[in-house]
Amino acid sequence: MHEALNLLEPLVDAVWTQIASVAQGRAHTRVLCTSPSRKAGTSLITTATAAALARNLRSQVLVVETNLRQPGLASFAGVDGLPGFSDMLLGHATLENVTREVPGVPGLFVIPAGSPRAAIPGEFATKPAQDLFRSLATRCRFVLFDAPPLLENREARSLLTFSDSVLLVLRARDTQKDATTALVDLVKKSGVPLLGTVLNRHVSEFDFLDR
Repeated sequence: MHEALNLLEPLVDAVWTQIASVAQGRAHTRVLCTSPSRKAGTSLITTATAAALARNLRSQVLVVETNLRQPGLASFAGVDGLPGFSDMLLGHATLENVTREVPGVPGLFVIPAGSPRAAIPGEFATKPAQDLFRSLATRCRFVLFDAPPLLENREARSLLTFSDSVLLVLRARDTQKDATTALVDLVKKSGVPLLGTVLNRHVSEFDFLDR
């Protein structure tokens, strides 16, 4: 596992504890992690949060990377990146082929994005893809979807249907306010609760949007 994940534990402490709080009484908890723009550090924050959940709660946690164009999760988790989610969508791999346990973190599993490519219009909305998302959403106690920016990736918006809450990752001094407002509006219209935000590369990291 990438050393950066261990360094991020203080940053994600408030995040994993909030996820654990909203998970009480649920058999499965699904969180969609996304950002208003690229390069906010979503994959890193998502993986660090998942590792903290697995370590502190001793529960099984699955991270599914759905950013097909710009994969990054495999290097952070220290696992092989191929085959992965994109290959499974095309029927070139099975769920068992693409699911990997993260070394050094018992109970943490990841499905990397796989072969980099652009999303095919409509592929997330097909019946096989929808059935796959339903299966993934109940595969572990906690399931975190590592998604690309929803504003510019319409395909990934389908994941909102299979999520219990949304975590926004912002990058300090980089993420634009207008883009953040537009993303918040998009999520609120979907009816999925906003869990909060992580302000990456800033001393004040977690803020609850709904308080």
